[in-house]
Amino acid sequence: MTISRKEQDNILRWDGKKLGHYEVYYLKFNDMESQTAYWLRYTLTSPLPQISNPYCELWGIFFDAADPKNNFAVKNRFPIDKLSYEKDRFRVGISDAELTINACHGKITDETKGNSLSWDISFDSPGKTYYFFPSERFYTGSFPKTKGLAPHEDARFTGTVVANGREIKFSDAPGQQTHLWGVKHALRWAWGHCNCFKDSPGTLWEGLDSQVMLGPIKSPHFKLFYLKHDGKEYFFNSLPQWFSGKSKWELAKWTFDIQNKEIRMVGDISGGYEDFVAVTYTDPDGELLWCNNSKVSTLKLSLYDPDGGRIAELVSDKGCAAEYVDRRTYPEVPVRI
Repeated sequence: MTISRKEQDNILRWDGKKLGHYEVYYLKFNDMESQTAYWLRYTLTSPLPQISNPYCELWGIFFDAADPKNNFAVKNRFPIDKLSYEKDRFRVGISDAELTINACHGKITDETKGNSLSWDISFDSPGKTYYFFPSERFYTGSFPKTKGLAPHEDARFTGTVVANGREIKFSDAPGQQTHLWGVKHALRWAWGHCNCFKDSPGTLWEGLDSQVMLGPIKSPHFKLFYLKHDGKEYFFNSLPQWFSGKSKWELAKWTFDIQNKEIRMVGDISGGYEDFVAVTYTDPDGELLWCNNSKVSTLKLSLYDPDGGRIAELVSDKGCAAEYVDRRTYPEVPVRI
């Protein structure tokens, strides 16, 4: 059977046996008409043997930009025998939930907190897979410890979500589907993605500012960025660019000034603490870290040519995904799960 490159990139990397491995499929999208946004995760963790048995999980976060009091997160954990997958085409199932190359459905219920989220969605994207790293060796070697690629970097989602009994139907909602896998998360990072610019619907931006452990030493901040504007792609992820440019972030605030030979990109991401939901991640070795996540942050992006001439001023008002992950919690954003 011949399958597309997107399907190949999405196929599960876990061999069903390896310990010290985690894998994540996430989908995020914004429905600007209802002012809601979503983050869905299909995950598996195969911890080191002294930690626990392997397991799989369904995660969901609902964001209401109009009334953040409605934001909530839910997660259900299952034994690994509830995970199903195929190797000759892309399909991953967790209990009754399923993810394929162009569709997904599922339901998560937290009876203790009274929260529930269900979805039945189709999606697609016209472009090729976006690879976070510039060459194959970063995907086959031991560094970095987490690999990432986005088969649907500029997707459109259509379907229905039911969030705590509220049914929301949407069509062509902009978003993304990404596949991650590895042996350990980075030490800390800021990440963002936006394809929801009102006055420039074809523009797409993604950024990552990450710090890892190199043995006992904390690395410099690695910076990898990507931009698509006016039909042209700009990559800021060559190895020298990992160390160049300016990027500074703290909880709910990120500024950056990145350039290559073709374009300079200056950005500001902001959001209120109430727009964030914190969740707990667990490394395969049992160490914890906390993700402060928003799908309704605001991105202001200024683009310049090499001579300093202004190309565009772009704004996504509460349409930008932004997350700030650290090895500590922040009191401004309560941990939900």
